[in-house]
Amino acid sequence: MTPETPTDTTWLPEWLARLEIDGQPPVTRATLEDVTRAHLARIPFENLSVLGGDVPSLDLGSLTRKLIAQRRGGYCFELNLLLCTGLCALGFKARLLMARVMRNRPEPGPRTHCVVIVTIEGTEHLVDVGFGGPGPSAPLEMLRDTPLVADGVAFRLDDRPGLGTVLGRRSASGDWSDLYAFTDEVTALSDLQAGNWLAATPPGSLFRQTLVVARQQDGRRYTLEGTTFREFHGTALVRETSLLDVIAVLTCLQDMFGLTADPTLTQAVVKSMAHGGAG
Repeated sequence: MTPETPTDTTWLPEWLARLEIDGQPPVTRATLEDVTRAHLARIPFENLSVLGGDVPSLDLGSLTRKLIAQRRGGYCFELNLLLCTGLCALGFKARLLMARVMRNRPEPGPRTHCVVIVTIEGTEHLVDVGFGGPGPSAPLEMLRDTPLVADGVAFRLDDRPGLGTVLGRRSASGDWSDLYAFTDEVTALSDLQAGNWLAATPPGSLFRQTLVVARQQDGRRYTLEGTTFREFHGTALVRETSLLDVIAVLTCLQDMFGLTADPTLTQAVVKSMAHGGAG
């Protein structure tokens, strides 16, 4: 899916301000990296709306209201759709593709993830600001059979029959693990809506049961899964803390992810802890 640039772009300066990017940057590889890193650092991955029982709205008004005006985060369909729309508004050639999550699964899951493909001077780049797991912290050139390094972490792309392109990541031990797979087939808005519904509504969905929050900045990745906060430097886990009560979780959300507590957020945290909340 290639988002159409809306006739009303009053949201664009507000989006850039949310990312702390001055002015309207040029269409360059450096700008793409700056925007990607800023998105990962300042608009966190979080499933609080889904945990509270809602299905996130994917229209531009809802995205800008939640992610920009309300200074919330979101999950892949919200984050990558906003990023893709913003890049197109800046003049980039960008499109969305559906993906199957493979991380921590015995077999590939359904298409409940999406990624952004950006073409600059004939070269395609994979960009993903909506993967709650250990995804790339910067754009990756779509090269095959060669390590792709972002902040000291090695990734690779390889083609596999029946799956398409698979993104893998090398762990601290040197082993490779698959993160997700995607194909280059046309993605329509209905595909995003179907994936969004499937990720948000099944009672057994992780997002309906457990709080999941993440952000990346300066080579560090911060996660909150249930009541467990973790900090990674590259591939190394350097801190793990169990949060003992709702106040501790809300404080972590504010201090580490910039999410200010409101009644909806608090209720979602309480619900997550009632389910056991262990990450």
